Amino acid sequence: MGVLKLDAGTAVVTGGGSGVGEGFVQYLAGRGMHVVVADLSGERARAVADAVTADGGSASAVQVDVTDFASVDALAEQVYAEHGSVELLVNNAGIEAGARTWMLAPEKWQQVIAVNLHGVFHGVRAFVPRMLEQGSPAIVANMSSIGAVTTPPMQSAYVAAKHGVLALTETLQRELAAEQADIQVSILMPNRMRTRIFSDAQQAPEAADSESAKFLEMMRQSLDEAGLEPIDAARIMLEAVERGDFWVFTEERCHDLMRARGQHLIDESLPI
Repeated sequence: MGVLKLDAGTAVVTGGGSGVGEGFVQYLAGRGMHVVVADLSGERARAVADAVTADGGSASAVQVDVTDFASVDALAEQVYAEHGSVELLVNNAGIEAGARTWMLAPEKWQQVIAVNLHGVFHGVRAFVPRMLEQGSPAIVANMSSIGAVTTPPMQSAYVAAKHGVLALTETLQRELAAEQADIQVSILMPNRMRTRIFSDAQQAPEAADSESAKFLEMMRQSLDEAGLEPIDAARIMLEAVERGDFWVFTEERCHDLMRARGQHLIDESLPI
């Protein structure tokens, strides 16, 4: 399987209306791809697509709910009808919640799992069968997190979903390799990025709990102070995808955390 260059064809980015999703859109459009900006907020998606177009790039906006397979399948049907193929799918949409596990509302747990894990599955289920039929190379890049190999307090729903995305993506890689499919699979595992994920979480009802509020504000400040700009994080990750990497990180600390996780499993030690 050859390495696919990200300078032509069509890319689909879920959660493309803000944060690192917007960074992916900007980078890919700047490279010469047509980018379908898919987001739950049609307004955000249109704003990003319009900005790309005004800057000389090619983009279109589609409102999509990644928690609803019918919505994602309709997105895939529309994109293939309009463009004939998809060279890159970035299953990026994600949300956060900050609360102790026993304080997290069941509906918030379900929402985080539905967006961050089920949304990735829905993207795979809708697009991969069409990619297999299109007769040309394609890439599926699934957004996980370095949280997929860590277990930080106050983030049980988020890390459970991200651990799940990692397992799903490793399985998908093995399945497509067994089929000798011309589809590259990459797992995106960034660390800190300057996005609105924690500021959005601060608006949720559970954020009123004092411990949750303190945690979310600390994380928001950490991202603001030390997080990568979305366009820089997107560039780093997509350059790795373009090299054909399965494991995709944003900084050296990600490698350190991977090694620490491996040692933790070997030692069968308690989480710390």
